[in-house]
Amino acid sequence: MKIFNEQTLIFPLEKPSSLLVNTLTGAIDIVPERIIKGEMNVSERTLLNNRGYFIEEKDDILVKLKEINQKHNQNIPYWFYVLTTLDCNFACPICYEKKILTKSEISQDILDSIILRIKHMQRCFNLPSNRIKVVLFGGEPLLANPETIQKLLNLISINDWKSIIVTNGSQIPAFIELFEEYADSISDFRITLDGVSNDHDKRRPYKGGSSSFYNVVESIDLLLEKGFEVKMQTILGDGNIDTIYALACFVMQKQWTDFPNFQWRIEGSHDYANLDIKKDEISEAIMVKKIIGMWRRNPALQSKIKFESFKYLAHLTDSFGWLGNYKTYQGPKFGFCEPQKGFHYVFSVNGMIYHCPRTINQNLFGHENLYRLRHNFKEQDILTKEQCKDCSINTLCGGGCIVQKHYYPKMDCHAHALGIISEFIDIMKEEIMKSTNPNQIVSINKTWI
Repeated sequence: MKIFNEQTLIFPLEKPSSLLVNTLTGAIDIVPERIIKGEMNVSERTLLNNRGYFIEEKDDILVKLKEINQKHNQNIPYWFYVLTTLDCNFACPICYEKKILTKSEISQDILDSIILRIKHMQRCFNLPSNRIKVVLFGGEPLLANPETIQKLLNLISINDWKSIIVTNGSQIPAFIELFEEYADSISDFRITLDGVSNDHDKRRPYKGGSSSFYNVVESIDLLLEKGFEVKMQTILGDGNIDTIYALACFVMQKQWTDFPNFQWRIEGSHDYANLDIKKDEISEAIMVKKIIGMWRRNPALQSKIKFESFKYLAHLTDSFGWLGNYKTYQGPKFGFCEPQKGFHYVFSVNGMIYHCPRTINQNLFGHENLYRLRHNFKEQDILTKEQCKDCSINTLCGGGCIVQKHYYPKMDCHAHALGIISEFIDIMKEEIMKSTNPNQIVSINKTWI
């Protein structure tokens, strides 16, 4: 006998309890086993009804949720990546750009045309300047001609935009005076540190195999001392997941957390064109559990760490408070990622525009016209995609990655996402059981509406 609606996911815990997740309202509840069998009193039924477990008509609710989402989107910045060069001085074995790295650089004419296209989109979408972020990207963007870097920073400044500089950190000392000149228009630096010493160097060595670790650390030190905001990134994969505790200790020893302009961003190693587990990618469930353990061990780090890149587990993690109140948005996902929501655009050195950094120089995901690219890849969500609108977990996954779906057209995306969620609940079962009451419904969170 059917007890709950189609949007209710049921995950058995240790008897006599189960975890309910309602993907229509976002409700998460731990219930006694008898509730699953339909044995509940009037007050329990009323509670579960108010939290959305019996609602059958979902269209009106989804429209209201979409309005909440759109209101949030009004403040999201637009990122325009500008590849200054496809050259790089690192030889990272996990690099997703390995096949496209060349010595090619952006020309002055193409740079001018890119700026004009960004300005045109700003006018068409009536975007205030504070929502425009221009991302210096590569390759290693600071290997480009210094005149190009200066010109780009100047164009960003005179248009009252902000720049984000994504760099491996090797060239920071050579450009520090230029950065100080344009400090007012630089939002932050994104520099990857994947471990301590050899752990980092195995993943991010220089070409030729020499160590990059100490150069990266020195660059972070320099930028922090100069007052620049540094968002240190760590990409967790099979090759460094077990070293995250050591890196946390190193960050504390460096006293970077004492700087108000320091932040540590942690995300998983994802190559959506390759699902081969031997290629460094690890389960998001395993990664998040590891991060929770590290986060709890280091209270002084907690306010400095951000986890905005969880693809399937953000709602569960946030609802239980396992990583504190780290999310800037509490609500359903209508798109899988910022590029698919229409907020990210990538300009390569040839002036072509690509869907996201993972698709650079892939013709299928590129176009010379910004608006055509937007129409092709960025104007659908879980309410308009035929294969997503009736999916029971659409608000948790946001429709999945279009790049992954291209390379794996037969992949069961529902099973893939649900498998990750189920795995996470299973490995966090002991933690979840701490909140149970064998005789009562325990509501874990507030609903979205």
